[in-house]
Amino acid sequence: MMKLGRFVVESHGHISTLYKSVDGKEGKNWTGLTHQAGDGELASYDNSPLTLYDMETYGIDMVVLKPSQIGTTNEAQLKIVEKHPDKFVAFCADQTTKLKAQRGEKEWNLNDAVDEIDAALQTGKYCGIGEFMPRDWTKNYTYEERLDECRIFFDMARKYDVPIDFHEWTWDYSFNVWILLMKLAAEYQDVKIIANHGGLSIGHYPVKDMNIRRCMEAVGFPLLRESNIYIEVGTWPAEMIRTAVEDPNIGPTQLLWGTDYGHVPQYIISHPGGQDQSIHPTSVKKWPPVPAYQVDWWGYVTTTMLELKKWVAQDEMNLILGGNAAKIFRLPVPHERMFRCGRPDVFGINWEESIPYIPREQVINPDFPDEE
Repeated sequence: MMKLGRFVVESHGHISTLYKSVDGKEGKNWTGLTHQAGDGELASYDNSPLTLYDMETYGIDMVVLKPSQIGTTNEAQLKIVEKHPDKFVAFCADQTTKLKAQRGEKEWNLNDAVDEIDAALQTGKYCGIGEFMPRDWTKNYTYEERLDECRIFFDMARKYDVPIDFHEWTWDYSFNVWILLMKLAAEYQDVKIIANHGGLSIGHYPVKDMNIRRCMEAVGFPLLRESNIYIEVGTWPAEMIRTAVEDPNIGPTQLLWGTDYGHVPQYIISHPGGQDQSIHPTSVKKWPPVPAYQVDWWGYVTTTMLELKKWVAQDEMNLILGGNAAKIFRLPVPHERMFRCGRPDVFGINWEESIPYIPREQVINPDFPDEE
């Protein structure tokens, strides 16, 4: 099978669990999403063998691992990375702090969350903060409270020069989370922010255009001269990705191919609710909450990207599929001149700074030897 691009990176993967409870008691109310009361703790499981098989099948070069739900620890993620350093890199979060709170050993608190992430980043073995920015899951935040808390983790991202995930739009806050995103982006213009799922995640397919367009509005906010927000667009309809590529305030340099691969409490289903997009990943209340098989994420999103190729040049596709991820996460790439650079129509008035697109130290086989 021909690869979708020269270097393809799944920017949002979950492979450290199969979404089974630790005690094996998945009752009728079990959802596999352990932030909900009574869901318990997920059993950790290394699902890399099937993932590596899928990577070979669909031509995926590397996967960025996100720990996500309670039970998937930073340490479990790191073991997978260390077994396959050429295939995986990992983000970190307050996983042990959340786990202790879930077990009733100690109430969640901000200081423990900060200490856990700081200790992980000090090792230099994690490439970002996320998927979920730490928070008290029992608290109803005001805008000011959440902004102040987010600033703490954005300060850490700045300190260690790593990107940070923004997943706030999923929660039922009393304030506009997109305003929160734009506020943080303006205050921390040197910090790379990743808008998880680009506004389209579990159960959001009925309002897909609304959330996607709000996400695009934040990224393209004209008063931010240089946007530091990157959108995961792996599960977007091809037409919406095209809209973002053609938007002069966004363009292909701000988009990441991230899909939620391996996130088990979801199905990929056809045409729910008669929406325009014919296929969606989502959970279904009337079906078993956790599928008994590995959902074929990359088979689904490959179709979307092939559709996008009708409108978007391959050089721009290569940025979306892996070039931007390689730059943001400092991934090793096979060769030096694989990604579009030096184009004013893509990189704007600072186009010369895009040459080379990938720093020499990340290149495995430099095309030009160093001058003596």
